Amino acid sequence: MASINGDWFHSRSSSNLDELLTVRTLVLESQKLEYIGFGWSGGRHSNQKMYQFAAVANIKPSTMQTKIRAMVRYGFIRDGNTCPLIWTRMGSLWNDLYSVGNLTAARQIYELTLTISLAIYSFNDTQAQFSNNPANGDMPLRFLFNNLDNNNAISLQALKALVDGNTTRVGTNTSYWERDLINSGLFQKENGNLFYTGKYTAFVNEIRNFVPSPLLTDADWNAIRENPLIEISPFRNSIREIFEGITQEQNIEEQITDGIFTAPIIDVISEQEEIAIPEVDILSNDLRFANSTRRVRNATWSIRIKKKYNNTCSVPNCDVTGHIFVEAAHIKPDNVAEKGTPHRAHILNGLCLCRHCHIAFDKGYFSLTDDHRIITSTKFSDIADQNLKTVILSSVNSTIKNRVDNRFPLPEFIQYHRANKFKN
Repeated sequence: MASINGDWFHSRSSSNLDELLTVRTLVLESQKLEYIGFGWSGGRHSNQKMYQFAAVANIKPSTMQTKIRAMVRYGFIRDGNTCPLIWTRMGSLWNDLYSVGNLTAARQIYELTLTISLAIYSFNDTQAQFSNNPANGDMPLRFLFNNLDNNNAISLQALKALVDGNTTRVGTNTSYWERDLINSGLFQKENGNLFYTGKYTAFVNEIRNFVPSPLLTDADWNAIRENPLIEISPFRNSIREIFEGITQEQNIEEQITDGIFTAPIIDVISEQEEIAIPEVDILSNDLRFANSTRRVRNATWSIRIKKKYNNTCSVPNCDVTGHIFVEAAHIKPDNVAEKGTPHRAHILNGLCLCRHCHIAFDKGYFSLTDDHRIITSTKFSDIADQNLKTVILSSVNSTIKNRVDNRFPLPEFIQYHRANKFKN
């Protein structure tokens, strides 16, 4: 059997969660002013600051360096030789979820990060031995999955031959690979064999058949490891589905309502949508996405809209504020068939409105001009006098409140609302 030449890590390091927690302690310590610019990877002899830095984690400097380098390879820490240590986007996701106490979701991100690392790295018989560019050698997961038997399993003896090959530490790499494969959740050990668990089916199928593009550079793959949802990532669709599944399963949205003001998984999806394709609903026409996934998309859109208006009702004279008391309102309704610019999760097809203004807007009692001023319907007089009526009438001809990014809804969506919802 051929080998992937998997010379992965030497002693004092592994992908175990306690190793990551140790490095988390070092990340926090590295942010102190006294360590800014400190070269953590340099020489250790008579370097008292090196010993001082390592001591916070109760380890020796050599062990400290090995653990940090391991977490760089696993994709939790950005590559670099000086403090502060910086989380990657995936590492930041894990840390945020761990910090707010959602340990189940944090564990899922930890497993996914390991899987991505194992999938992307390639191994070879060069002096460097491995590369972050899959085109520069054999991708270990692709190689492994394509060597499983009919039971989706591989014996530990066969794994040893597959991993070690002609590496300098024949017989000592297998235990590290075995641990990584189990920690990722992809495999479980039973009776001297590793069995594939069925985890990440779509992602794994992509890995099995993946052919690296020669157009993607080492720098591109560094960027993909930093954030696997970026546009150039060949795995972005399957990984996005994994993210959205975690979001739905772990009720991240409900946690925000209950007072947790960071939504790391939702943020990474919405952030990438806005950066990569800021004006387009990239999910609306994709028939692969089930209704449950669309619910997550809509929740993501709602959170984004409210954040853009700083959780404040956008009607000029309405003073309702607070993320619990405002809602995201579609200008062109979500249930309208696609025609023209895709609108369902378009970042410029929404207003942040309080509950009462939202109802009045959806019922067509007020709308907007193309230059974003409030107009009211002649039917508005049918509504009994109340605070809502006073607030909206006093806002006529006033421009809606600014978003934090100083962008306004697209006239195309406003025109649809005036033509189809507004009561003339």
